[in-house]
Amino acid sequence: MPWDKRRYPENWEEIAEEVKKRAGYRCENCGSPSIPGRILTVHHLDMNPQNNSFENLVALCQACHLHIQAKYRPGQGFLFKKPKWVKTRNL
Repeated sequence: MPWDKRRYPENWEEIAEEVKKRAGYRCENCGSPSIPGRILTVHHLDMNPQNNSFENLVALCQACHLHIQAKYRPGQGFLFKKPKWVKTRNL
C-alpha cells in the first residue's frame, strides 16, 4: 500500500520523531543507527496509520521495515527468538 499522507494524523512527523527518539535513533530490530542507506522509519504493527499508541509503533530502518511489514502480523507466533521490540511491547 503506497504511503498516503491523508491517512495519517496532522502531527505524524512529531509522533514519528518521538518514536525514533525513544528508540535512541536506532532500528529496534537490527540496532542499526540512522545513517545514509539505513534511514530510520516508523512502522505501525497493525498496519493502521491512525493507531498511534506506543504498543503499535516501532522504529525500524528501511530494510527491516520492509521485511517486517511483509511478514509480521499482530498476534502471530514466532518460530525463533522474539525480536527485542516484540518483547518490550509484550506482543
